[in-house]
Amino acid sequence: MTARISQSQLESYLWGAAVLLRGTIDAGDYKQFIFPLLFYKRVCDVYDEETALALAESEGDEDYAQFPEHHRFQIPPEAHWRAVRQVARDVGGALQAALRSIEIANPDKLLGIFGDAQWTNKDRLPDALLRDLIEHLSTLELTLANLPEDELGQGYEYLIKQFADDSGHTAAEFYTNRTVVHLMTALLQPQPGESVYDPTCGSGGMLLSCVAHLRDQGQEWRNVRLYGQERNLMTSSIARMNCFLHGIEDFRIERGDTLAEPKFVAGDRLQQFDVVLANPPYSIKQWDRAAFASDPWGRNLYGTPPQGRADYAFWQHILASLAPGSGRCAILFPHGVLFRQEEAEMRRKLIEADLIEAIIGLGPNLFYNSPMEACVVICRQHKPAARRGRILLLNAVGEVTRERAQSYLTAEHQARIVAAYERYADEPGFCRVVTLEQARAQGGNLSIPLYVSANGGANMAPVDGRAALAEALDDWLASRVALAEALQAVLPDLPLPALDLQVGDLEACGLFGRTGWQRVRFGDIADSINERVEPSDEAEAIYVGLEHLDSQDLHIHRWGKGSDVIGTKLRFHKGDIIFGRRRAYQRKLAVTEFDGICSAHAMVLRARPEAVLPEFLPFLMMSDVFMNRAMEISVGSLSPTINWSTLRKEEFDLPPLEQQRRISAVLWAVEEAGELWIRASAQIHDLAQSIADRAFASHLQMRHISAAKACDLITVGIVVRPASYYTEEGSGIPALRSLNVFPGRYDLSDLVYLTPEGHEKHLKSELKEGQVVIVRTGRPGDAAAVTKDVAGMNLIDLILVQPKPILLPEYLVEYVNSGVGRQQVLSGSSGTAQQHYNVSQFERMQIPVPTIDEQLAVVRDTAAVRECWQMSVGAQDRIRSIRNTILSMSVPNKLAASQG
Repeated sequence: MTARISQSQLESYLWGAAVLLRGTIDAGDYKQFIFPLLFYKRVCDVYDEETALALAESEGDEDYAQFPEHHRFQIPPEAHWRAVRQVARDVGGALQAALRSIEIANPDKLLGIFGDAQWTNKDRLPDALLRDLIEHLSTLELTLANLPEDELGQGYEYLIKQFADDSGHTAAEFYTNRTVVHLMTALLQPQPGESVYDPTCGSGGMLLSCVAHLRDQGQEWRNVRLYGQERNLMTSSIARMNCFLHGIEDFRIERGDTLAEPKFVAGDRLQQFDVVLANPPYSIKQWDRAAFASDPWGRNLYGTPPQGRADYAFWQHILASLAPGSGRCAILFPHGVLFRQEEAEMRRKLIEADLIEAIIGLGPNLFYNSPMEACVVICRQHKPAARRGRILLLNAVGEVTRERAQSYLTAEHQARIVAAYERYADEPGFCRVVTLEQARAQGGNLSIPLYVSANGGANMAPVDGRAALAEALDDWLASRVALAEALQAVLPDLPLPALDLQVGDLEACGLFGRTGWQRVRFGDIADSINERVEPSDEAEAIYVGLEHLDSQDLHIHRWGKGSDVIGTKLRFHKGDIIFGRRRAYQRKLAVTEFDGICSAHAMVLRARPEAVLPEFLPFLMMSDVFMNRAMEISVGSLSPTINWSTLRKEEFDLPPLEQQRRISAVLWAVEEAGELWIRASAQIHDLAQSIADRAFASHLQMRHISAAKACDLITVGIVVRPASYYTEEGSGIPALRSLNVFPGRYDLSDLVYLTPEGHEKHLKSELKEGQVVIVRTGRPGDAAAVTKDVAGMNLIDLILVQPKPILLPEYLVEYVNSGVGRQQVLSGSSGTAQQHYNVSQFERMQIPVPTIDEQLAVVRDTAAVRECWQMSVGAQDRIRSIRNTILSMSVPNKLAASQG
């Protein structure tokens, strides 16, 4: 028997597995591979331990040792860890088969628990990497004797926290600061035998905190029933594994969208629980408000929240899930729920219902990558008599400790907050008991500073909580005309758009001479603007996230509002540069054409005009020499980040101001030509969509023929994740004519591929000319037509359709891809983390089928417009190529010798 595994040894072992994935897997994806492997190793080691105990008990009777009753989980011999460890080739396939085999062998407990990680994707997980990972995890035996359940559970929590530390804003999706969770648990005081529910359970930390609380109190914890629902597939799987590894038996974790499809129901109402803890996603706007307005579960008792903020939808769901007598909840919310005007009527109704028992304002920086302050709202279905008609407002902003860039609540902080809650009395500067009459007098505004001030007195001044509107968008077009004119002034013979510009034309203008160039420190030509703001104070301000920026594009085409986001942001002004700091966004930058706020994962940079022209600086930063150096100086193991303190010291070559002006004039004019093509492309896209939609709408008055009658459904695409994709240049590639090539859609020629050597065991399909393939998962409904026969194909989650003679394949493709068809597809799709379109739904889809001539007309008209669109895309690519050529000549890799 090996020695007990210490906590430090376990943590080193777990983190060592993550280190092996560096450089191959994105940090945010580590959890989908590490957690399943750890759980797999644990169940196999415990199975061997149970077998050894049974053998000892039966004096070596191997048949007796294999009886199912001796094992918590059944492990088929071919799916055991040691079997996969012997595999040298196609390790991912063997691993995936073993995990699925274990799930099937334990359908009541483990079905789907290992998630949907793509173990067979050799681009991400080559055999050598998987072998190293398996060998590393094989260095310790994770038996119960070596590692009891509570200790392994602590190790699992350590790993969850480590991943959260490096996952940026996405950490909130699966992890809540555990000291905040412990506080919420202590406030609710779960009791033995009670039911505990979390409607957005993430990795299950809040549920397990209730069990840990009872354990620490020396109370019975095994009879506590845990229930959780989580939208994300992998995160829900982690929650299930987390419960098992903590030794919990009585739990139920369901996957799904709590607002759209609550999983815990009892007859015609929601199931009700004694304790509910929750950290719902803050102020989401992607939810079905219309459905909630007529909610079949009666969750809209106090009103329907605005589309841009679903906080009160989650709040009402939780209240409807409380048991009549014992039900109580603690919800972590943004402060905005206490005072936002758009929710005022619902808030007033909640106050009148006398369900709110306490509101506790927490300090800053308790959430990853955000100094945002939040609050804990405690509600109770049956308040004690002494608390009825009253609400405790507690200002705990100062109860926080920060060490090594991490903020947390100490045991003393938690004890003080819990004691004040239990005492339920005024304490100057800390908490105040407010009557419902006092809350009514403030119009239902429950903002804590409105009642409790930091200086110890009552502060009854109104709190608006919203800043003035941001400045309106400036007029872009005038500046773009000026830039086009600048291009003509520098190169008067250059046609516009600049599709035939040659480098020689630019050289003749004297743009690339090196006389007077100097090497400068970046901090001497630019400043980092670090003006931090809270979105709650800038609700109507334009918000630019890094997801709104496009690589190789200095213009901002998309944005949101301050009311859409949470967490501290940066303010920018017109003319500033937004530059991505973290690895996933480091090649993105844009010049702002308006005032607003942006992600704190960006730098806001402002040129020093005396050293560099503001119009030249963005092109210097877009150059390869700048971008490559910025990447090289990134720090951080999992998600490297550029720090200003380092970047400011880097040196780059800079031309004199007059030369900067001439280079900038040409580059901005080329950029303007690209913008003209982008706008033209968008208009062409809309035109093509309009033509198709108008044609289909006119046919809707005609007879409708269901797809089941109009098409022969010959097979459903096999779900196979390819080791590699083939492109049009490859040999033997199937010819798919994708009539749907607009931005944001799949090019379906990349979704059908020839099986690589070594995968012959997968079932093949034949593609015949005239068939149509339709995507089922991810972006369901995207379609393309097959233009020539191809045999031996694997289809990746596609529906393969053979239309009957009355239906042209191209017409079917156009219909499915149109707005009319897509609406039908989406209405028939299911799934939360990823949309999925079922074959049965496709069979019921109603397709208008006019005459063949009319079908041909629709196809011909849309194809003609689409050809124009493809030409515009080619023009954009050529413009980008010209811009990059100029950049490479304008910003050399090293300082050239003086040519004076």
